Amino acid sequence: MRDDVFNLAAFKSLSFGAGPDGIPLTKLKAPGELSFETALSRATAKQAPKPYVSPMKAQAGRTTTQSAAKAHKPTAPTSNTTTTSQTSLSRPTTTTSAFRPRPITPMPPAAKPVPTPAPEATAGAMALSAYPHPNGDNGRGMHWVPTTKQSPATVDRFVAEAQRMGVKWVTLLNNGANVGDNDYLVSKLVGAGIEPVMRLYSPTLEPLQGDIEGMVRHFTGMGVHYFQPFNEPNLNCENPDGKVSVDRYLDAWLPAARAILKGGGLPGFGSLAPGGDFDDQKFLVAALDALKARGETRLLDKAWLSMHNYTWNHPIEDRGDGDGFFKFRAYHSIVQRALGRDLPIVGTEGGSFVGEQEDLKMAAVTPGMAADWTKQTFRYMRDQREPWMFASSVWTIADLAAGGADPRFEEQALFKSDGSQSSIVRALQALG
Repeated sequence: MRDDVFNLAAFKSLSFGAGPDGIPLTKLKAPGELSFETALSRATAKQAPKPYVSPMKAQAGRTTTQSAAKAHKPTAPTSNTTTTSQTSLSRPTTTTSAFRPRPITPMPPAAKPVPTPAPEATAGAMALSAYPHPNGDNGRGMHWVPTTKQSPATVDRFVAEAQRMGVKWVTLLNNGANVGDNDYLVSKLVGAGIEPVMRLYSPTLEPLQGDIEGMVRHFTGMGVHYFQPFNEPNLNCENPDGKVSVDRYLDAWLPAARAILKGGGLPGFGSLAPGGDFDDQKFLVAALDALKARGETRLLDKAWLSMHNYTWNHPIEDRGDGDGFFKFRAYHSIVQRALGRDLPIVGTEGGSFVGEQEDLKMAAVTPGMAADWTKQTFRYMRDQREPWMFASSVWTIADLAAGGADPRFEEQALFKSDGSQSSIVRALQALG
């Protein structure tokens, strides 16, 4: 999930100075916040993580009754994952939640945009129709277990559960250039008619090591097309010096994208934390501008945009087009202005969490809210989504029940270690 779990919703209306590339920051990381790697190390050692206090709750003067913040989604696996250890890759994004401003009065969703010219008209760009889709694609995605490896029995169980929920896209974590740990999972997903999206884990934007091209060739041969290098680069905790840098992200992304393309895969761009220490929309604008300045936009001709569209504790229609579920509309507008064409958007993280209360002026999310909002999002994906909007994904299918080591991810897991299930499970099963 987001590496900065609770700080992802930063108030856009507040100013926190300038970012490393001269772009205003929207939120600073909470004091004492752990990086994902540190949290992961503790989790692997089975030590209880320290409670996290959401900056939003502190600002509102409610640091006592709601001080134990849940780590939203995990972010990524550790870099020293081995074939015998089940490192928690998901980043618990860990806990930086930048809170974005919510409208005081509910904002109705904007009218569905008029389709833009097909990318076939842009020289060199891959047509939207040429990007792979699963059979019976309904746009329904799911983030897999927050570890880089699971047992065959675990894979069998949760692939079957994903099928029962009508899932057609699954984002999974791969430890860098590793080949072997996810072979069984990929074969089961492809056999079940599910499109795998492979996130290549590397901590704090460290260059991917090993034979990335060979790894991509291996997995494309098994049916994987979409590869996402790096995660939430607009978070301080995802950067080696604790400072967000667009240039550092591009320095890491460009060679990874080249290797993915040489291996026959489609590289994912962005994968930004909503809000973030560096506002995600401003980061995307700056990254695309910098890519153009470097003369490297051709690497996007066969690329796609990875998106994290969490709803927080607002109904999906409250957030308009800039945040929440409909974040993809804002991203699409940015891409259109920068490239003059469409770029496929694949949501690799998102959804609603029971108990979420990032906005203290709104009620915390109840099981009924989470189920209803999830049904609404996937009805939209099934019946109304734009041609460039490929998938939206829920974080996360399972944690401790699937061999995860970090209990902080358990609250967001659809299937719990005690045998209980999130209300979202039945909602998706009934959606058809």
